Amino acid sequence: MQPLRRSSRLTRHTNSAQPPTQVPETAVSSSRKNPRKSSQRRIRCTPPPEDSEPEVESLSEKNSSEEEEDMQEEILPKETRYENSRTAFQGLYQEKPDLLRPSKKPLSARFMTQEARERYVSLKPRKFIHQQCLSLSDKNLQDVKKIVADAGLLYTVCDSDSFQPSVVREFVANLGDAEPRGDGVAVYVRGSLVEFSPSLINTMYCIPHCEEDPSWMKEKLDKVCTFLSGNRIKRWEDMSSKYLTVTNQVLYKLVCSNWIPTMSYTAMNAERLRFVYMLHLRKGFNFGKFIYNQILRMAENTETEKKRRIILPTLIQQVILIQRTIPPDNSDEAESDFPKLVVKDKKAGLGSGADSKEPNLEEDIDHAISFLKGIRGRLRSKMSLRGGEYPLQGENEDTENEDTESG
Repeated sequence: MQPLRRSSRLTRHTNSAQPPTQVPETAVSSSRKNPRKSSQRRIRCTPPPEDSEPEVESLSEKNSSEEEEDMQEEILPKETRYENSRTAFQGLYQEKPDLLRPSKKPLSARFMTQEARERYVSLKPRKFIHQQCLSLSDKNLQDVKKIVADAGLLYTVCDSDSFQPSVVREFVANLGDAEPRGDGVAVYVRGSLVEFSPSLINTMYCIPHCEEDPSWMKEKLDKVCTFLSGNRIKRWEDMSSKYLTVTNQVLYKLVCSNWIPTMSYTAMNAERLRFVYMLHLRKGFNFGKFIYNQILRMAENTETEKKRRIILPTLIQQVILIQRTIPPDNSDEAESDFPKLVVKDKKAGLGSGADSKEPNLEEDIDHAISFLKGIRGRLRSKMSLRGGEYPLQGENEDTENEDTESG
């Protein structure tokens, strides 16, 4: 089933709370040069699935360039989607202005409560984990692009926006006082409420609805590492970033910046590895819910995790911008730079010294026993140098048992 156009999907999203709102149709298709091709194509939010028609390896350069051009035409411009979104929300709020007003009187134009202001103060010195962007025209990244597009997540890495640090921090600070709405919440931002929900995130990035399959979170790590390393690594314990294939290393970078953010780009994390593996398999996955829960957890832990960076700032800014524009004020910091382009590492996949065997329970037990015996021997030698001043744990019990028996 092909994804719906951005404007029609947004209209369906807002229909749950109000009568149908007319959204202007985008004029993207009318700008095509070839009228015959335009009549045969349907604009899609994501590229067609892989199994729509088998590829022919002997395509000419002309045909290849035409396919790349078709792919570009199927990507709806961000500006067009934002304009359609704001039009739909504006119509909704004109019919139901109460949706913009919080149920309680806010503390100020920036904060819902005093607690929100205090949370903002604790968030102010924190830095951000900046998201990255995938170039759609870089031929060197077409393999990455295809995997991401087939998984339905292309817009999450090609939409490029700077963000306003003050606005993003205010959004996170006010999340603690958000009001329930639909499958998400309504957050106070600069004088009125904005919607924040899993369904809105999916709509924003043109992600089609699918039945969620949580089994990807339980994939065996040995199998995952074998696949992502190109069969070089057979065991999770042996996995390192240098063994990821070139393609999977780029995907892992995107996971660390855009999907499950962290500053440890080279540290191998079980959840992130499984996420990359899931992208290849294209299992059912609710991206909006996944991202929504991460941002809520970050907001809840504002006081306890004071050194943690703020995640997904570009996404948070985009959630606001597809609903309305945010006028700057004197308290705003300078906007961030646009997300940097992700690149392939020339050294990726060239790690040497891979000597990984299939897991074997008996061998693992023998190896663990030998390792523990070695530790015990080293500890005993250290204790003997100290004159037996600190006997090993368990030796006192043996001595006491012997004295009891002899007594």
